[in-house]
Amino acid sequence: MRKMVMVFVAAALISVAGVAAALHFWERPVALRIAAPQLPEDVRLLTAAAHLFAHQHKHIRLHLIQVADSAAAAALVDSGGADLAVMRADVAASSSTAQELAILHRNAVLLTAPGGSRIRRVADLRGKRIGVVHEIASMEPNARLLETILAQYEVPRQQVSLVSLGPSEVGAALAAGKIDAVFSATAPLAGGENEVVGAVAAAAKKPPVFIPIDEAKAVSKRLPAFEPMEIVQGAFGGDPPRPTAAFDSLSVNVLLMARSSLNDEIAAEVTRLFFSHKGALAVAAPLANSIEAPSTDRGGAIALHQGAIDYLDGTEKSFFEKYSDAFYIGAMLISLAASGAAALLTRLNVAPHHRAEAMTEKLLSIIVAAHGAGTPSELDGLERDVDSAVTQLLSEKRLRGLDAPGLHLVTLALDQARRVIEDRRHAMSRGETVVDFPAPRSVPPAM
Repeated sequence: MRKMVMVFVAAALISVAGVAAALHFWERPVALRIAAPQLPEDVRLLTAAAHLFAHQHKHIRLHLIQVADSAAAAALVDSGGADLAVMRADVAASSSTAQELAILHRNAVLLTAPGGSRIRRVADLRGKRIGVVHEIASMEPNARLLETILAQYEVPRQQVSLVSLGPSEVGAALAAGKIDAVFSATAPLAGGENEVVGAVAAAAKKPPVFIPIDEAKAVSKRLPAFEPMEIVQGAFGGDPPRPTAAFDSLSVNVLLMARSSLNDEIAAEVTRLFFSHKGALAVAAPLANSIEAPSTDRGGAIALHQGAIDYLDGTEKSFFEKYSDAFYIGAMLISLAASGAAALLTRLNVAPHHRAEAMTEKLLSIIVAAHGAGTPSELDGLERDVDSAVTQLLSEKRLRGLDAPGLHLVTLALDQARRVIEDRRHAMSRGETVVDFPAPRSVPPAM
């Protein structure tokens, strides 16, 4: 009985330890490295996200790695140096195997000229100097986009001059007459603020000229990473409003990407956290208000991660659905283990019972022999056999583990054997003759 209790206690402890280990593994945070260009607003957003997720004890921990531009972020995530990355859609579509989780913000593509300029259409840019605004080290990504737009209107690249400018350099370049128009794709429309538009507006007393890209849909067909966008009246504030009427343009999205091998559940959790905490993130980083859900339609220019699809389509599996097979297999294994333990206990208990029965049979034979003993020396030999039986009972560990009924049976046989031997000695001393005592018959087993 004691062994049985110990076995069951050990099994219970092992089960509890297994459950505790599984819960610890499930609850432990997942550390993800996220590569992002050194753009102030993007860095601010990701820093706020990393702080919020860690502060609220979420399963996700973000470790920010700042890189030079989207191309560097793409290279880092593709090489396994990062798990997530922030990059522009044109870079993601052309030079990365990463998959999309969310749209962090849409940057409007703007062609503007100072008020009073005669530039009204893209074709009017022939022979002009265009300031290409960029926030990273090189203007090349924006310059390539501008060249695509110019090609749509059959304006040769050789017929325009491109001038590299930072956002803060636009006003001075216009004032010095170094440029005739400005091209930018650097900031979202959220909040109606745009440093470049403000600089162009300040360059002349008249409202700035917004040059429409009427063939935005055609450009988007050629380069699916860019999407058509309508710039609404008054998108940039002002009185009179800037622009004074809505016009067509393009947008280039800045995306939250994940390596394609990232676990679907982790990708879904990252996506969920960014969308469910938009409000809290916006307190520290207003750019969070621009976070959007990508389309889950198949066949887009940029592949969507399956984890993001599961979250956005509401097809995430519950905990039981994910691990139902494991539960069933675990239940089967526990059942087999319990059966094995029961069989082992049975084997452990059978041996002592057999030994107890053998000892009882031996004691019964001593009792029969004592009744028929004719000399004191025979009784002495039988008494030594009883002592030997007692010694054996106390020395064998298997017999020490007898349950109460088995121990009672052996004890009863021992007491009876001693009593019969003692009674026979007294009978001999009184000169009584031997009385035949029938040998015990085996009891047939119960049916």
